[in-house]
Order: sequence, then structure tokens, then C-alpha cells
Amino acid sequence: MNKVSNETLLNAGLDLMAQAGNSLVKVPTSSRAMIYRLQDGSTVRVRTCNDHVLVVLADAAEAGARLNIEGTDHLLVVMPEIPRTKGNVHAYFLPTAVAVSAVRESHAAWLASNPATKGNNRTWNIWFDDYGALWGDFATKWAKYRLKGNSATAEKAGSVSERTAGVKTLGEVIAEARRIIAEAAGVPIDAVKVSIALD
Repeated sequence: MNKVSNETLLNAGLDLMAQAGNSLVKVPTSSRAMIYRLQDGSTVRVRTCNDHVLVVLADAAEAGARLNIEGTDHLLVVMPEIPRTKGNVHAYFLPTAVAVSAVRESHAAWLASNPATKGNNRTWNIWFDDYGALWGDFATKWAKYRLKGNSATAEKAGSVSERTAGVKTLGEVIAEARRIIAEAAGVPIDAVKVSIALD
């Protein structure tokens, strides 16, 4: 199944933050957590997701369990505009306390709906699309936190070699130009000399 890499989504989110005048500086961690610092010293946890969902893990199934989005001042959630597809991204920048409260309330509402569950519910999700439930439609609920600006993943996707795949080198362009000139002039390719001046 198609997927946009976490690094690509992260870069798009950082770009949107910079466009909003909030450049982030990476904070070294001993885990995979993507923690950054704002110029005012406050901290930001970046979460990327290929689907329109914020996946949150709790330490335990109990209502007051610690959530893995806690521990920073802000949360930056980055996702493709179209799930699992390169292109424009949506990013939401909000206080962590707001996100934690929403996740707890949404999880409690989900439990109150008598879901088919074995009880050890440690994955507490909220959905950005409208599912007609209290744990859905966060694209609307958090609209004021959505970052303005435009950032797309298509140009940033993959490694340098992947981004330049299909792009001809200068040598290839010159060789092709010599061949075309030779054919047009009716002379052997060895008779064509090309001089390049790059200013």
C-alpha cells in the first residue's frame, strides 16, 4: 500500500512552521520521538500520520494513564491531504494540553459506546475526518490550529537520487545535442563539437 515517509511528512511540517514564523530546532533524544524547540524555548512534539488519525498510546488502559504525546508544550500533527498520497499536507499546531484533553474525552466516549473490545485499550485514536462520532471530525474541531501556507511532499519525497531519477546529467544532454545536430547537418557525430559557457 502507498505511504509517504515519516521524514517527508516531518520536513513538510517543519516547512509550514517556518512559513508561520516558527522555525523549530531539533532536540536530541534517546528515542524515536521527534522533539523540537521553538525560539521562546517551549518544546514541540511532532507526530506524523499517513491517515487522518492521531494515534496515541497510553501506558495503561485506565482513564488517567499517561499518554505518549505528553511531555512537551505543543504538538504538531502532520498528515497528507489525501491519505497515503504525496502532495499537499495538513498540519495542526496546538497546545499539548488541548490534545491530551481531547484524546481522553474521545476515548471515554468511545468506551461509553459499548465497543467490541477485550478491555486492554491502550491505543486511543482521534480521527480528523467526520465519522459522526465524538472521536471524529477533528479537522473541524481543531480548524483554528491548522497551519496556513502550502507545503507539498511530492518535491521532497525520497532521497536525492530518487528526486533526480529521470533527470539527465549535463553529459547526457550534450551527447543528445551532438546527435541531433549531426543528424540535422548530415555529418558524423564526431564532426560536431559543442562548447558550453555557464555564467
